[in-house]
Amino acid sequence: MTNDELIQEIDASLEKSDDELEDDLPALLGEMEGQTEELVREYPETFGRVVQRMESMDIASFVSENPDTADQFQELLWAGMNVIVETSPEVRESIDEDITVNFEADDCPMEGHLEVDEDARTMRGGAGKLADPMLEITGPADTLVGLIVGSVDPIQGFMKQKYQMDGPVQKGTRLAPIMNSLSEQVPAES
Repeated sequence: MTNDELIQEIDASLEKSDDELEDDLPALLGEMEGQTEELVREYPETFGRVVQRMESMDIASFVSENPDTADQFQELLWAGMNVIVETSPEVRESIDEDITVNFEADDCPMEGHLEVDEDARTMRGGAGKLADPMLEITGPADTLVGLIVGSVDPIQGFMKQKYQMDGPVQKGTRLAPIMNSLSEQVPAES
């Protein structure tokens, strides 16, 4: 299947109900495997639409019903965010400290990580945990994805106890503006 055909399938699925999208997603993620970053670079608007739909999905239910696709789901999410960091001077300028984070959902089998590198001005994330992170963030899957895509404000979410953070609060405070800057750059539908 060509990239154009795959993007057409993704776009068609994004027009469907949440339940139908969740049914289509495992096969679509399987088709994307190994070319996710390339697809995000070529079709940023489609990535933006996927992110918007993630905000309405029940992520915990989806991951619990499709545990084999949890890593692929994160690969799509992080590939898009990685591309945004690389191409956005605003996000790169907000990176002013080294920070490593593990994310773990407390309502489904989903684990991920984030590495912010001040010298390279990069931020990379993915599935699985780091060996010795500075911060560990635990909460519902929807909240964790919301932190990444911008539907959950990092400071307000913490203050309202939507998630728990273990590690120096100062690191979390330094991470918040980076995450906010990142979520502001997610392509929106025009």
